Amino acid sequence: MMFRALATGVTIAGLVALGVGPLRVALDRNPGVAGEPERPPIVLSEAPGAAPSWLPGAVDTARHLPGDGRRRVGKPERVDLAVALGLLDEAETLSVVGGGEDVQLPGVGVVVTEDAAERLIDLSEPRRTRVLTRIAATDDMGLSVFAVGAAPKRALVVDADSGAQRRLKLRQASVPVADVVEGWAQLRPDLRALVNRREVEPAPRTGEVPVAEPRERAWERAVSRVVRREILPALDEGRAPISDALLEGEEALVLLGDGPVRMTARGAAYAVAARAVQPGSRLLPTRGGEVVDARVVQRPDGRVAVLAWNDGPATTLTVQVPEGDRVLRYRLRLPGRALTAAVLRR
Repeated sequence: MMFRALATGVTIAGLVALGVGPLRVALDRNPGVAGEPERPPIVLSEAPGAAPSWLPGAVDTARHLPGDGRRRVGKPERVDLAVALGLLDEAETLSVVGGGEDVQLPGVGVVVTEDAAERLIDLSEPRRTRVLTRIAATDDMGLSVFAVGAAPKRALVVDADSGAQRRLKLRQASVPVADVVEGWAQLRPDLRALVNRREVEPAPRTGEVPVAEPRERAWERAVSRVVRREILPALDEGRAPISDALLEGEEALVLLGDGPVRMTARGAAYAVAARAVQPGSRLLPTRGGEVVDARVVQRPDGRVAVLAWNDGPATTLTVQVPEGDRVLRYRLRLPGRALTAAVLRR
């Protein structure tokens, strides 16, 4: 009972489903209108995707980017209450010390402008399907909140539970964006369009943008900048970390060239953060763990996830999560100068 007052069990929230599955694009063979043909619609080959589980494991911006597999997270060690209490303020130990507040984090996402939507829709097949799939699939980018227009604060939310009037407002705001969002929404039930009436200037096309590779200093600097200035501050304020650029320019998450779509360092940071912070997650209070800059969240499926920014050399972080009168202890290996997301095993 003593530890419960200090480190309560995490609260299980309702599941906000994500779905993954194959995506294809079908041509409308009967537009029904003479003259200029209609834009080919985006449709799914199967029924809307089932709720994902996001299996336990770790991904990071240094080696294990989404889509490249994940590192295993070992089974937790069950320790006594007295042992756990003795490590509450250790720099190498991050301890959950309370239940999450009744504030649900909206997830991690990106602004989809009309310009970006037009470019995605106008890609020729089969490249369009591959690009659309990679950006939407949880095994790659995993972005779960999509915004229309400037990064909104108080915008109208359109999601799978919205009625016809809200969906109509999204289409009135931008037909190309509505086409992309509606196609993805079949695959991703958690997808949200945040309708903002303000116009957004398309990112300038500056030609070929240099793409750094993991472990390069330019890559590490870019990850550091977006984590410190955008992702962690937004989570601390209960907002969605939202990038204002998807394609084009130096701030893009992904780049479209002649070959396959390429994820930038900025995109990798957002993709790793999205792995940990599902829509509906709750931020948990912690103590200790000063060796890295970390956040612990309670996901809607009941699992606990850790998002850790390590600005120094590779290190090991111990995470303590209470479970009744016992404590689950995990040891996570964090690469240096990288953002790591770890979904913990029970």
